[in-house]
Amino acid sequence: MGFFDLATNLIFPPKCANCGELISMEITNRQIDPLCPTCRMHYESEKQIECKACGLTMNFCRCMPKNMSRAQCTALLKLVSYRPQGEDMKIRDFIYSVKHSNNRVTFDFFAEQFKELLILEMRGASLLPDDCIITFLPRSHKNKANDGFDQGYELAKALSRKMGIELVRCFDRKFSTTEQKNLNQYERRLNMKSAYKLRDVEDKIKDKTVILVDDIVTTGASMASGARLLSSMGAFSVIGVCVGVTEKKNS
Repeated sequence: MGFFDLATNLIFPPKCANCGELISMEITNRQIDPLCPTCRMHYESEKQIECKACGLTMNFCRCMPKNMSRAQCTALLKLVSYRPQGEDMKIRDFIYSVKHSNNRVTFDFFAEQFKELLILEMRGASLLPDDCIITFLPRSHKNKANDGFDQGYELAKALSRKMGIELVRCFDRKFSTTEQKNLNQYERRLNMKSAYKLRDVEDKIKDKTVILVDDIVTTGASMASGARLLSSMGAFSVIGVCVGVTEKKNS
């Protein structure tokens, strides 16, 4: 948190990224909490919800959609289970805010949460920061133009800064793909097979563990497509990292 960010928040008191209420500025390790105390309590409760497949709490669950495991992903690290409209989820607005609010405080918050999970994962696999790179799945050109930013890049950039792991732009997004939300599961898989192309970064990918960042994973089609391309370029392994998974689609 730089001086300018701190001064800005002193002049303009921050609002909770979930409920919108004004909050007092709480700083932990020089980081501003984007949630009010009540919403932070709800967020911590969401992290403790158990995965229906493995029985572990969501932030320790390593389950992933089958198409991701077939694409040689070794784990999918996630913070919470994202439940769509119509189901009780008291922090839905906070999770969804990564798509439409370019808020550095929120990205830094999630990156710090990712860091905790990655340290455990890397320690278990005997990985050092130099063994890894961080990349992200780029947003569609239409959505990036509408909102003015790419949430995958912002999450990956914040995580790279906190972990001391190099951020590499591995993918370009093609222009011709359809929005995933308008497709069924089969159509999503076909759509994502042609959604991304690799940049000329084979020397950065080869023999590395690639930490692949996205915001919300539904069917895993995007992650699986990215993992296949990374593996084809010689990646040693791929670890998926996301803010939330849509539980009904996750297996």
